[in-house]
Amino acid sequence: MTKKITFVLPTRDEEKTIQKVMEELQSECRDLNLAIQQIIVADDSHDHTRDIAKELGATVVIGGGQGLGQAMYRGLKAALRFESDLIVSLDTDGQVDIKELKKFVDPVLNDSADLVLGSRFKEKGKVGYDYPFINRSGIRILVFILRKLTGLPLTDSHGGFRAMKPTVVKELELIGTHTYVQECIIDAVEKGFRVKEISSAWHKRNHGKSRIVRSIPKYVFYTLPILILRAGQHIRFLYPLGMFFIMLSILDFLWVSYDTGLHFREMLDRQSFHLILLLFMIGLNLFFFGFTIELLGNIKRRLSVKI
Repeated sequence: MTKKITFVLPTRDEEKTIQKVMEELQSECRDLNLAIQQIIVADDSHDHTRDIAKELGATVVIGGGQGLGQAMYRGLKAALRFESDLIVSLDTDGQVDIKELKKFVDPVLNDSADLVLGSRFKEKGKVGYDYPFINRSGIRILVFILRKLTGLPLTDSHGGFRAMKPTVVKELELIGTHTYVQECIIDAVEKGFRVKEISSAWHKRNHGKSRIVRSIPKYVFYTLPILILRAGQHIRFLYPLGMFFIMLSILDFLWVSYDTGLHFREMLDRQSFHLILLLFMIGLNLFFFGFTIELLGNIKRRLSVKI
């Protein structure tokens, strides 16, 4: 029986590559006896990418000015309307090898995995050019964080090829607008889906510039707060740290009160009284910062459900 597949392609100024990618996908699906339900282009471009995609019959979804991550989230949710057997996302900059499609879809179709991730670093020799050392170092940091948060032996945080069951997309919730690459993995693990990482080739980009922040280390620092929020570490650290400073201020206040015999004027003259106020304000700010982050995260998740 022919299986139905929907593609979601993230694009940012890919007018020179989008047609070739779509044509290669159609050719590969014919060879694999896969029926393409639809190709969805999740676009954050300022060139003619979306016009070309529409002319070729793709459905174009944009992020509403909120970045490629939001466009990708909307694109994945839009893919559910086509009721396919699986959903595949892949980069459109020419760096992924579309001939590898079969090894991504097979684990999903034979029910051995719910989400299949591509890794450039699982095996040596898969990156077809000299990958910058500083970028590789940034990837290692993100991979380390993902390993800690998911418990999976991951080797890459930005593989450009993914295949997944529609249920993974249906349950997907994102907090950040640029962190869908990492959050998809965390979200799937949190909800009990089976995640499998496989080795995948990575070719040199011949057109345009990377969609990711040019400096991966900068991207790490941009991403880190969202991952901390996603993991609930703000609750683990900010709330207790806030309460710790508040308690220190209370203890200091009690000591100064005892030491001065509750003489208010003398208490005000003490330097430690100013420390009390400082500790209290630090604690209060940390506590409510954690509360605000949690509140914003909940609001974002509720709004995302309506997309």
